[in-house]
Amino acid sequence: MSSILTRPGTLPRRSLLGLATGLALEPATRLQAQTANIEARTSPKLAPSLYELVVSATIDRVLVASAGTREGGAAILAVDPRSLAVTNRMDLPEAGFGLGLNDRSGRLYIGHTRSGAVSVLDIHTGKIVARLAEGEGAHLREVAVDEANNRVFVSAFARDKPSAIWVIDGAAHRIAHVITEGMEGGITGLALDAGRGLLYATALTSNEILEIKIPANRVLRRFPSGGEGTVNLACDAAGRRIFATNQRSNTLTVLDAATGALIRSVPVGEGALGVAFNPDNQHIYVANRRAGTVSVVDGRRLEVIASPEVGTHPNTIAIDRRSGLAYVTNKARQGRRGEAPPEDPKGDTLSVIQG
Repeated sequence: MSSILTRPGTLPRRSLLGLATGLALEPATRLQAQTANIEARTSPKLAPSLYELVVSATIDRVLVASAGTREGGAAILAVDPRSLAVTNRMDLPEAGFGLGLNDRSGRLYIGHTRSGAVSVLDIHTGKIVARLAEGEGAHLREVAVDEANNRVFVSAFARDKPSAIWVIDGAAHRIAHVITEGMEGGITGLALDAGRGLLYATALTSNEILEIKIPANRVLRRFPSGGEGTVNLACDAAGRRIFATNQRSNTLTVLDAATGALIRSVPVGEGALGVAFNPDNQHIYVANRRAGTVSVVDGRRLEVIASPEVGTHPNTIAIDRRSGLAYVTNKARQGRRGEAPPEDPKGDTLSVIQG
C-alpha cells in the first residue's frame, strides 16, 4: 500500500500566504463571485464519485473520498491545497463516503455506507489500522470527531425504524456505545460543541434538531429545524448558534442553541446540502447541490453575500483554518442504470473558495 503521504509540520507564514495567492496563479478555472473579494476556482476531474473531504494541517493536504465506480476503484485522494492536484492516493477495498479526521492522532475515519462499516486509516502511512461494524445494514452517513477526547461519532440513518449514533473510542479502535434511544426521525447530519459536551444531530424526516449530552450519550431535547428536508448542520460554539441546511425548502436556518428558537431562515440555492462555518471570518458556506453554487452567508448580518458557481453538484465543504479557504467537492451527473454517464467536465472536481 502506498503512503498517503507527505510533509508533516507547521507551514511557515510564506506558505500560508501562498495558499491564498495561489488562487490567482494556478492554471484552473476561475469564476468571479457576486462580491469582488470572494471567488471560486475549480480543478479538473480528480476521480469518480467524489463525496466528503477534510483538511489536514498535519500533512498539509485535503483528503477526499472517491467512491469509484460500481466496478471498484474506491480511494482516498491526497490533494495539494494550493494546486488542487492529486499528490497521492490510498486505494480502498470498499467505497468510502463520509469522512472525519483526528489530526492530532493522525487517524482518518471513513464511513462505508453500503457495507455499514467504518475504516480507520493512518494518514502518515496510508494503511488501514482497523475496521469497525455494529449490527447489520447500518446506513452510515456523517462522521464527527472530538479530537481532544479522542472520540468519534457516526450517524446510522434509518427511515422506518429508529436511527443510531455510534460512539467510537479512538484510542482502542472500538465501538464503545451505540445511541438508539430517542433516535427517531431519520438521523443524518452531526455537529459537535465539544467544550459543552454536546452533540447536535439533524432528523431528516421529522425536520428537527436533536441535542445529545456526551459522554452520557442521551438525548436532552428536540426542537424544530425551521425548514424542510433538514439534512446537515454546523455549530457556532462561541455564539451558541446552529446552522442547518434544508434541502426541500432551499434554506439555511439559524437557531439559538441555548433555546432552540429560530433566529432567521436564509434563502440559499436549490438543494442546500453541505454546510460549514468559519469562526474566524464569520462566514457560513452552503453547498447547493442542484444549483451548482455555494452560498456564502455573512454570519453577522445573516445575509447571502456571494453565490459563486463551482462544479456540477456541490456536495461537502471543509475549511482550512490556516488560510481561511473553503474546499468543496462536486459530484458528476449520473447516467441511467446500465448506461454510461454523460460527459460532465465540471463533475467529480474540487473547488476552492477564497473569502
